[in-house]
Amino acid sequence: MAEISAADARQADSNRWYRYYVLGVLTATYTFSIMDRQIVAILVEDLRAEFALSDAQLGLLSGLAFALFYATLGIPIARLADRTNRVRIVSIAVAVWSAMTALCAAAGSFVHLFLARIGVGIGEAGGTPPSHSIIADYFGPNERGWALSIYSMGTSIGGFLGLVIGGFVAEYYGWRAAFLVLGIPGLFLALLTWLSVREPPRGTLEAQPQAVVQDRLSFKDASIALWRNLVFRRIVIGHILAIFVGYSLFGWLPALFLRQFEMGQAEVGTLVGLIVSGGGIPGLLLGGYLGDKLAARDIRWRVYIPILTLVLATPLMLVGMWTDNVVLAATMFALGIFMYKVHWGPHLALVQHVVPPELRAQAVAYAMFFANMLGLGLGPVLIGAISDAAMAGYGEQSLAFALSISLAAFILGAFWYVRALKPLRAAYID
Repeated sequence: MAEISAADARQADSNRWYRYYVLGVLTATYTFSIMDRQIVAILVEDLRAEFALSDAQLGLLSGLAFALFYATLGIPIARLADRTNRVRIVSIAVAVWSAMTALCAAAGSFVHLFLARIGVGIGEAGGTPPSHSIIADYFGPNERGWALSIYSMGTSIGGFLGLVIGGFVAEYYGWRAAFLVLGIPGLFLALLTWLSVREPPRGTLEAQPQAVVQDRLSFKDASIALWRNLVFRRIVIGHILAIFVGYSLFGWLPALFLRQFEMGQAEVGTLVGLIVSGGGIPGLLLGGYLGDKLAARDIRWRVYIPILTLVLATPLMLVGMWTDNVVLAATMFALGIFMYKVHWGPHLALVQHVVPPELRAQAVAYAMFFANMLGLGLGPVLIGAISDAAMAGYGEQSLAFALSISLAAFILGAFWYVRALKPLRAAYID
């Protein structure tokens, strides 16, 4: 797992099997991280009954307990990844979050479960930023949207498997068994990653390859450079607002179906898993493909696509939240998630495009810090608190009311993508 030379990197680039193997392994790690992250969503009613929890406390488990350390530790780990072996960091991270997921099965109280979920967040902090950086050094600028979209399929595949497997195991064997079934296999994936993925050199696939000086920028200077990058800053704000809705929805959608329709856990887990994967996977692939093709003509398409899709997703999801027809609700949510996911590939590729190679992992970590603190950390908790407050007036529909309010963030996110167009044109077109 030693560093390979630039010549070896070009050979690996021409060897489509190996670079797609690397992409496949990294996508698998992301899939497992989403499975372990999402498992609480299908277990909310079990955990509420076991520990007598409120919706706000359940929001803490699915949001803040995980996001606080996941987002905060992501930045120093990413800085380490921009200087050292990224594959080792990803491998260790997978082992940590998998072990902590399995440990959730032994929780004897809300506090024990809260601490174990913090451990999951600590592990997952070392997953995505180094993975994005590795992928950017295996795939060139005109392929990254597609490659990163494939990697991001882990959200939909992991969400589907976590809900389906978690729901089935919880219904027939108990919620503790569900944590074990999803946590233990990740330890074997960590070993596979360590042994089979080679660490690529940085920046050799750029249009104008450049030598990367690892210690050129201090932490302060790197942070200032990213902040002053107007395109990076504005698309990150747009993505933060969009992901606020996404995390809120994914955290509470199973509970919404359980409360508003007469369905069992396994049935809801399967249905919501199909909604998330059926809408998310095609959306990610289409967004990555269209983003790469259209951006080759005009890079602004990597911004136009998020603007259009976030606006279109809003009314679709709103209908899904308030209909009393389960088929219509499932269809509207699937279409809304499709639109939401289309924006991911163009966004992620643009982040990697507008920052230098030696700052890529840190750029992803900064974006994830704010997206996860405000989206994953605050989103589920805020939705839970609003739902609790609205319970007297809306009853079982209080959750639909809370989620409806969150959709305003889609429109605000589209506005910030619009604001990124001017500096993007100035930097890459004018």
